[in-house]
Amino acid sequence: MIKVAISGADTPKAGELLRILVNHPDVDIVALLAPGQDGRQARFMHHGLLGETPLSFSSALPEKTDVLFVAEDKTNAPALGRLRHARPELKIIILSDIDHHNSDSLGMVYGLPEINRKSMVRGAITSNVPSPIASLTLVPLFPLALNMLLNGDITLNISAPEDLVTPDNLEKSRKEIINQLRETQQSFKGDLKINILPPTSKRGIELTADLDCPVGLDDLLGVYSMYDDHNFAFAVTSPVRLDDVKGTEKCITSLSIPEEGKLRLHAVADGRLRGSAGEAVHIMNLMCGLHEKTGLALKPYAY
Repeated sequence: MIKVAISGADTPKAGELLRILVNHPDVDIVALLAPGQDGRQARFMHHGLLGETPLSFSSALPEKTDVLFVAEDKTNAPALGRLRHARPELKIIILSDIDHHNSDSLGMVYGLPEINRKSMVRGAITSNVPSPIASLTLVPLFPLALNMLLNGDITLNISAPEDLVTPDNLEKSRKEIINQLRETQQSFKGDLKINILPPTSKRGIELTADLDCPVGLDDLLGVYSMYDDHNFAFAVTSPVRLDDVKGTEKCITSLSIPEEGKLRLHAVADGRLRGSAGEAVHIMNLMCGLHEKTGLALKPYAY
């Protein structure tokens, strides 16, 4: 069993994470770290856990811990660096904001499995989970960048819960997306603009974008076939709905050609799992040699 601890265990992100981990067949939760909450049962903070776990909050990381999930509102990179030095075998997965200027010593792998699955499987020990907006955006754009198909500026129209699209979150996500795209396609010099539409769901995030693209639909399906051996990224030519992904780690992209030379992307994901708790467990599975769907074969929101 993988011995898991969560720091910042009293945050909403940790609550989503805990709801997955209590049913993960290969996980033993050894600590819920939340200073100031010592002894309080998690079910009183994270509703819905009644009858699921008797675990209580504590403030000490057990010596025998294999994976630490960091879910504080803001990550203390120097403290994590000291922990990494003291426990070099400990795998650390970061869900919270982190100052990357102070995090170089952590040796982090960018935690989007669709981009860095091999690195995660082949010995990564620290990873930072993408923002939900970055995760939703990069899954449909990464195959295009990998095939040198991004040209000019990109405008994204995004509908998401309000807490995911604050000005600060948006600017961090925008920089995150641009950095990954330019690292993949060095010839891409375009800018990225994000238009925010009214939210239609407390969980779902939805993206539409029209891009210049000279490739036909059949050839585009070949471009996206790189996801054929992935379990949570899908490209289809039929319409997609938020109900298709709520309660899952899936990101589904619908491809269409509205006019010659144009590609329309419509992507949907659950913003509380994709780019958050679900992505964190996905990363842990890969780091620990498990099948990536372990513990994440969740019931879809609708049928």
